[in-house]
Amino acid sequence: MNRSNMTKQEIIERTNTFLVETLDIDRALIAPDTELKRDIGITSVDAVAITSFVQKTFGCAIGMREMKAIITLEELYLYIEQHIN
Repeated sequence: MNRSNMTKQEIIERTNTFLVETLDIDRALIAPDTELKRDIGITSVDAVAITSFVQKTFGCAIGMREMKAIITLEELYLYIEQHIN
């Protein structure tokens, strides 16, 4: 599938699957308003893993400065959507 044709729902599903399967986040904790650090305990090491996942999966880069500014999962989804579409 062409990355630029991905729907927001596809972005959400792929990102959530990564969080659950790779970072071992409880799926019950995943919601658009979930805060990365406060609610699911994303560490700086996890943030690096997320930026790598986004680059490999969606073909867009998130710098560490941008990653630090992303508070919620919805903000992460929107960042990805805006940078691939």
